Amino acid sequence: MSSTILSALSGEQVLYKSSLATVTNNWVLLGCGASSQAPISIATLSSFRTLKRTNNFVYPAFAAGSMFVAVATLFSKEPAGVTWPFVLVSLALLAAAQVTRQASIAFIVDSEIVQTRFGTMREAATLAAVIRSAQSGDRREQLKYRPFSWVRVYIALLV
Repeated sequence: MSSTILSALSGEQVLYKSSLATVTNNWVLLGCGASSQAPISIATLSSFRTLKRTNNFVYPAFAAGSMFVAVATLFSKEPAGVTWPFVLVSLALLAAAQVTRQASIAFIVDSEIVQTRFGTMREAATLAAVIRSAQSGDRREQLKYRPFSWVRVYIALLV
């Protein structure tokens, strides 16, 4: 990373780097712009939480409408085989709604709240897991990220 803040923190090992933030052993560097960053010490971090948002509420509305039409055609006198296409359209719209969801991490330091920009749910879940392990100081947990370990964290964020 070509950051003057990160280069000033000599001896800090980069644990995780994403478009949301960079996590070192003792610091979280939030990307505020093209060249500026806001450092937050992990020791002074009171807590953090994940904020989720859906950009488009049209997908679930159309999915509900399509499912309503599918149920109506299922119970009609002459369904004519149009039930399954409406069910598939509903499922595709629900999948599109899940894909367009975004997440951010809000850090609470004393009485101030600092928030990262919105990114993918996977990035936010992984960032939260890395910060949690950096706070606990478990070095083994910080280094054992497997290729599909984000699936478990992503499912936890959906609930």
